[in-house]
Amino acid sequence: MEVQPFRGLRYSPQAGSLDQLVAPPYDVIDERERERLAAASPHNIVRIDLCELGYDEAARRLRKWTASGVLVREPAPALYAYRQAYRGPAGEPLVRWGVAGMVRLSAYGEGVVYPHERTLAQPREDRLRLMRATRAQLSPVFGLPFGTSAPLDGLLEDACRGEPAAAVLDRDGVDHRMWVLTDPGVIRELQSALRPARVIIADGHHRYETALAFRDEERNRRAGNTGAKGAPAWEYVMMVLVDLHSRGLTVLPTHRLLRNVPGLVGEVLVERLSGLFAVEPVDTGQDPAGALERALESLGPEVGFAVYTGRGRGFLARVARTPEWERQTAGKPGAWRQLDVVALHGLALPRAAGLDAEAQGSGKFLAYTRSAADAVAAVDRGEGQAAFLVRPALPALVRDVALAGFHMPQKSTYFYPKLLTGLVMAELDTRLGL
Repeated sequence: MEVQPFRGLRYSPQAGSLDQLVAPPYDVIDERERERLAAASPHNIVRIDLCELGYDEAARRLRKWTASGVLVREPAPALYAYRQAYRGPAGEPLVRWGVAGMVRLSAYGEGVVYPHERTLAQPREDRLRLMRATRAQLSPVFGLPFGTSAPLDGLLEDACRGEPAAAVLDRDGVDHRMWVLTDPGVIRELQSALRPARVIIADGHHRYETALAFRDEERNRRAGNTGAKGAPAWEYVMMVLVDLHSRGLTVLPTHRLLRNVPGLVGEVLVERLSGLFAVEPVDTGQDPAGALERALESLGPEVGFAVYTGRGRGFLARVARTPEWERQTAGKPGAWRQLDVVALHGLALPRAAGLDAEAQGSGKFLAYTRSAADAVAAVDRGEGQAAFLVRPALPALVRDVALAGFHMPQKSTYFYPKLLTGLVMAELDTRLGL
């Protein structure tokens, strides 16, 4: 894997307090959150990344902010160390280290970059139109390198002894800090550690594929004539690289809320599931969400999921080695057969709820949440017909599925915490290298 330093575009101190300027990734921001962020500052990054007046206005704002000094270019090429300190699922303190750099783009089949989820056409087109207009990458792809020649955490901790160049505490209590690494020796050490690695895309599949499409457009437009010295930035994608084996890497579950399926009631759903899985009732008591989460943990190495149909009725569904399951997983790698979401999306939703892959991806019948309590409460309020609770996919399983050439169902992983948009941005009409 080739990683190059770049002269990032960052907010200057005159732009205001950084917590009023940065934002979560665009795809987790709803309209209410976008309005809140935009109201925080006239220079909040959502005014470009999710511009309410369209792509041309987004590009105009980027040019204006750069010309007026709201955004400034790094004086020298740099890699950017990114540390996130946060509380894990059990409340334990964790630290996740990553490094932001420009990773040379390669198609998925070339054996360097691997996806683990499928993408949708509309978000790809949206991000491509924004990239064409701004000629910039505003938020990084989140990558998980494996096979590095040295652990990234140790290298980055050693390189970041001084005060960070940027620090911000987000609304979830995550402490984000960033150091600008311009020392050529440090940069070369990190490049060397990453050179033998391959990388799994954790978050940002749409942005990665957008960068590939933009690169191909530029190649065609320029007919191979790159002219000036150094590699053009549009041959690369801005990526934050977090070691797949980092002790600070956390994956949270993403639960499903079933809704809008005509004529489907809880009793019928459970009856259909009982013909496909070993289904047992769960005593939910006064805390249905907690009881179902504990039941899930009791599965151990078995594959399955929990179901809540309202009024305290909860169930645990275990995969039974039925002919249906064997057909579903025939020819699939071992890692595939260990995923709760495969049993849910490949067998339960099509056979018990009548939702094929197209219906599952339509946005009409499934909603997603990280909170089991929220999913259960939504069913009790009548906002869903059932909640499906799953366990998080382990990073090693994500890697093995991706290396085998398979895609996990949408929303199979939620890597926490999210990377911020606006800490550093990459201009594409530039050249890379020290």
